[in-house]
Amino acid sequence: MHPLEIGELGRLLRDLEAAAPVASRRAAPQAEQYLWLSSRVRRVDVRTDAAFQQRLARHVGLRGKLRADKQALFDLLHELRDLQRPSFEDVLERVSLLTGQVEKSVASSLLALLDADQPAIDRDVRELLPRYGVPMLAEAPSFDECVDWHRRLQALFAQVLASPRWPTVSARLDAGLPAADGAVLSETRKLNLHMTHARRVVALMPSLEVVRARPPAVALRAERHAPPPVRLHLCR
Repeated sequence: MHPLEIGELGRLLRDLEAAAPVASRRAAPQAEQYLWLSSRVRRVDVRTDAAFQQRLARHVGLRGKLRADKQALFDLLHELRDLQRPSFEDVLERVSLLTGQVEKSVASSLLALLDADQPAIDRDVRELLPRYGVPMLAEAPSFDECVDWHRRLQALFAQVLASPRWPTVSARLDAGLPAADGAVLSETRKLNLHMTHARRVVALMPSLEVVRARPPAVALRAERHAPPPVRLHLCR
């Protein structure tokens, strides 16, 4: 739960700012999908609306047991949306009961649809953050590990969004992200989408380690033509 150190936070914000133009273009279709779903999740009957269900299945990436029993998930979302502020623990438990596995990605994605200030966990976010000192969340974590990591992610998001440098990053994202029917993405959603689509961009960035200064050309030439050193041997 510890916040990032100043140096780690600075590196994260620097990388996010540099990756913003590319990441925002890649995130645009997902952002548009999120805006469409979030604007309708409380207005339509998610148990029967086929158009909503189809888009929701693509958005949260239904597979395995959840894909085989999609209707149970739609029924659960219908119940969750009537709660004032559902907690991640509650959503995670109820979604995971459908499969017998810890469904961290689907549960956090559903919660993010209901509460725009809640972060979502996906593979790219899990793989990006260890670069900045955040422990890696396992592919198959325990329930408590997943809840703890989600809380840590909330704290990290709050730290990034409170940084004086974030408005600059946010402005660069706005150039590539859509606004549908006047709806706009929350700053949390922007950051979440950006982290998801920045991971591969950041991975290709050159290292900014300090490069040792090369010796002057004269010294290089002198070194190149110098005779090999004499190696002394002791005579027996």
